[in-house]
Amino acid sequence: MTMTEHDPSAAPASVPANVAARYRPADRYGFLAGAGARLRYAIWNALGTPRGSVVVLTGRGEFIEKYATEIMGELLDRGFAVYAMDWRGQGLSDRPLVDRGKAHIDNFTTYIADLGLFLETIVSPTAPRPILALCHSMGAHILLRQLAEHGSGPLSAAVVVSPMTALRREAMLRSVLMLMPEVSAVEERYLFGTGPFILLAREFASNFVTHDERRYRFTDEWFTADPRLAVGGPTIGWSRQAVRSMATALAPGYLERINLPLLLMTAGEDRLIDPSNHAPTVARMRHGEHFTIASARHEIMMETDDLRALFWEAFDRLAKGVLG
Repeated sequence: MTMTEHDPSAAPASVPANVAARYRPADRYGFLAGAGARLRYAIWNALGTPRGSVVVLTGRGEFIEKYATEIMGELLDRGFAVYAMDWRGQGLSDRPLVDRGKAHIDNFTTYIADLGLFLETIVSPTAPRPILALCHSMGAHILLRQLAEHGSGPLSAAVVVSPMTALRREAMLRSVLMLMPEVSAVEERYLFGTGPFILLAREFASNFVTHDERRYRFTDEWFTADPRLAVGGPTIGWSRQAVRSMATALAPGYLERINLPLLLMTAGEDRLIDPSNHAPTVARMRHGEHFTIASARHEIMMETDDLRALFWEAFDRLAKGVLG
């Protein structure tokens, strides 16, 4: 297990002109080598005396720069140091398949092991305390499993945004997956209805993740600026493992192990995650709080200014409770 002090190859190749004004490059980029894959990470030093640190964990298909465009700067302006990682299979972390466009994983326990390695090796030794986690969708799901199985570790609190606890059309997905043989030739195909990233197919009018077109285009602009970041849809194998992982997380007695202040944010207009699953999920946690932004779509942190203001109010409230 090794890590570099700073590796320029882990930085983006270029910065889109449209986002350059608000983008905050990291102070340090590197690769964490472990479990057969290089995991890319980035660190932002706090501006002045740090209030603490925030670990940012992205959703499926996302990458560090999408959040460095605005979120990292907003956290830095609040006095936090920031730590982020690209999940294996996306961003500039290693991809498991020859076709880099396919989002694939062998088992979600691999993600959990990667997160544990990142927290232990990169975050814990250097991050100013207290340390908060800020996670979206798949990243939020993986954090919940990490907390349940391995405890809070260096974290003092967590904000999980639109966590992947149950899918809108999960019953149909499960029934179809049952008909698909679990062999590599099938598992490594794109899930039906998805495919490679195609810029021309990214119509804002038909999107269901945000009401804000400027922020919706962050992904397109970064994929164009650095094609290494690009990723398409999930594979059948990824989808099968996601369904299994959600079932594991909802097993009796599992979420009850989580023992740190945790704020779960729900997007009321989420068309990917089933928002009705969030309230009973929070109710099973010892120190869970539920907050819904009724008119937000799945990517709350990439929403319109008024909806993001509600997000930041909730985040700041939790942070104040932790920081005292």
